[in-house]
Amino acid sequence: MNVVTAIANEADFTRTKFLVVDSKPLFRDMAHAALTRLRTQEIKHAPDVNEAITTLKRFGRQIGGLVCDWDMAPVGGFELLRMIRSGTMTKVSPHMCAVILTGKVDAAAMRAAMLLDVNGVAIAPLSMEKLVKTIGSAMTRSWTLQAPEHYLAVPAIDPPSNEAVPAAPQQATANGKELWRRDADTVSGVTSDRVGSPAPKPSASPELVNVRMCTLSDVKSGVVLARDLKDREGVLLLKSGTDLSKSLIERLKGVAEGHADSYHVWIGERRAAH
Repeated sequence: MNVVTAIANEADFTRTKFLVVDSKPLFRDMAHAALTRLRTQEIKHAPDVNEAITTLKRFGRQIGGLVCDWDMAPVGGFELLRMIRSGTMTKVSPHMCAVILTGKVDAAAMRAAMLLDVNGVAIAPLSMEKLVKTIGSAMTRSWTLQAPEHYLAVPAIDPPSNEAVPAAPQQATANGKELWRRDADTVSGVTSDRVGSPAPKPSASPELVNVRMCTLSDVKSGVVLARDLKDREGVLLLKSGTDLSKSLIERLKGVAEGHADSYHVWIGERRAAH
């Protein structure tokens, strides 16, 4: 009996659907091949966290396993795992089996992975046997889900991306983008400065706690914007530190004009005064 057969016999993969999230096609193909060898029922793919969120919102109740890269930009796999574990996406089980892929060993990242109750970590260079073993062990690992507050309190870990942020175009030409720019200027407190390349990495205010990422459509009133909110062209919509009221959130959704689910937002709560 080979390793793959032994692992497949130990955990029944034939009833589990997986989502593979990685910006690199090579690793998506490798994960797909490993899951196919384990006779997984179905495999869906996403090249980034935004598309993964869209997939989970549509098929979340059906997906029981996640294989996700940490190193994606601008949002890494840990923030997706935080959303799952904390129950931010109501259609997704917080008990979902999650395996994180990474090409870099980082002490802070590994600690965050443990605090987020990751089921397995596969570190590059990856072999097919190594990935199969990691996924198999993750599926059979016993663990206890903690309260949402625990996962929201885990410090945010930025992905170690070396990719430069592309320069914003000088002028938006598509009708939708042009309207997005024009409406963005009308949002209270918004400036329209464009961002060059590369852009400095934003940092959350030390006055905020429970900093995490969610989609614009999931933002609730009473939280604070933890990082600058920009559109896809680099236009600054809201500065970090802005208190997000119900009316402002609705205004932002209106400006997004149906694209809200594709925009990730970093939010947090103000630290209580002692």
